[in-house]
Order: sequence, then structure tokens, then C-alpha cells
Amino acid sequence: MFLLPVIVSPRAYISKHSNLGIGTIVMHDVIINANTVIGDNCIVNSKVLIEHDCSIYSHCHISTRATINGNVSIEEGCFIGSNVTTRQGISILQHSFIKAGSVVK
Repeated sequence: MFLLPVIVSPRAYISKHSNLGIGTIVMHDVIINANTVIGDNCIVNSKVLIEHDCSIYSHCHISTRATINGNVSIEEGCFIGSNVTTRQGISILQHSFIKAGSVVK
């Protein structure tokens, strides 16, 4: 059995109080703040900001420059487009597709 590695850009900041699942990739200039959990096989693309206390389930793609505010839950298999901004404290249901530039309330 082969476990996919976690790959993190040296230019990313990940709080020591956060967790990344196996096979997750974190690109350049990403910021992941405290108490955030990111599941397996996720892509967190360049310049994404994920604030505190977020849960991102497995198999999600968070596109460039997205801002995920505090206490947001993104369920399994979601695609979050470039420049998306979420309100704090919301849940995004599994397999959702959020188009680029959207504000999710």
C-alpha cells in the first residue's frame, strides 16, 4: 500500500495547531490559521487564506486567492473557485461547485 505524501510549499504558512490529511497539496503563499483541519487528497492553491477553526473535508479543491473565513465547514468533494470569499460560520454542502468571484453568505 502506498500513502500519498503531504506536499507543502516552503512559502506557505500553516499553523502548528492545524492538521493536513494525506495526499494534500498546499501551494505558494497560502495561510492556514489555527485549529483548521484539512482532509485527505485536497488542493489548496496559491494565495489562499483559510482562517481559524475551519473544517475542509477530503477531496476538495480551494482555488487561487480564495478567502475562507473563520469557523467554515466545507464538506467532501467541493470545488471553491478563484477569488471566492465566504462569510464566517457557514457550511458548504458536499460536492458543491462555487464559481470564481462568488461571495458565499
